[in-house]
Amino acid sequence: MTAPRLGICMPLTSTAPTAGGYLAQLTAEAEAADAAGLDLVMLPEHHQGVPVSYAAPLTLAAHLLARTSRITVATGVLVLPAHHPVHLAEQVTMLDNLSGGRFALGVGAGYQESDLAPFGVGLADRGAVLTETLTGLGALLSSEEAAFAGDHVAFPSFRLRPRPLSAPRPPIWLGSWSRTGVRRAAELADGWIADPIRTITEIAEMAAAYRAAGGTGPVVVMREAWVDTDVATARRAFEPAIAPVFGYYRKSGAYTGSFDDLAADRFVLGSADDCVAQARDVADRTGADIVLLTVRHPAGPGHPETLEHIAALGNAWKAVRI
Repeated sequence: MTAPRLGICMPLTSTAPTAGGYLAQLTAEAEAADAAGLDLVMLPEHHQGVPVSYAAPLTLAAHLLARTSRITVATGVLVLPAHHPVHLAEQVTMLDNLSGGRFALGVGAGYQESDLAPFGVGLADRGAVLTETLTGLGALLSSEEAAFAGDHVAFPSFRLRPRPLSAPRPPIWLGSWSRTGVRRAAELADGWIADPIRTITEIAEMAAAYRAAGGTGPVVVMREAWVDTDVATARRAFEPAIAPVFGYYRKSGAYTGSFDDLAADRFVLGSADDCVAQARDVADRTGADIVLLTVRHPAGPGHPETLEHIAALGNAWKAVRI
């Protein structure tokens, strides 16, 4: 097995005083990850968030790609049913060409009405819309000319220009948890994304199912993390900081246990060296090709500390990377 890649997830919301200020902080953090030798930064998509948050992750991806030189920038995940495949294909091929092949498109079905209803998609239809959009998008990116006619998505014959730089196409990674979704990732996408809610044991089982279904692309695993002086200190600091995230996911029926119940098989906590060692353990246990850590959360740490943590993770990663 080749060495995994290590990256960071960019949090959607912040306690920064303005959205512009927060976007400037995210830019600096992406630049820091690039300079530190990390491999990837990932941007989620949600809509109608708190006042200080970001939307339009493809726009932010274009900005971050222009401000970095080597790191991959990915969406994780773009709410695919909210996007038309032709418009999205044009944006993806532009990002691919502008960045020299440093963009990856992570997509998912979405799970919140607030992310889907404004775009005319109901929760009950999101799986079918995702499948059709993904099929049409894949055809556009992979073929000189493509047309698609489905029950929810359709477009006439269309020639995508410019053609993608990446061969055979810019990578599409599908985030999903159901068995159907994992098979869909194997059949229609170029990789599978595991969310941060599941345990390592659960992810290992689903990664095996992805491979058994014929999936050959990367397995991408997301983990909540906190960098501090040691594991004990990180646990004490992380518990109150993650509380808002707990509340958010509990509304959807996840994260039902106590902090201690959840910590053992989900979180990456400790010094930068500890976190890198734990990330490699995640990769070893799940077969992950990419491990992504969320090291900044709405309740902390602050931007200056996050920059320090990113640099420390980069140093620790360089020391052990094969």
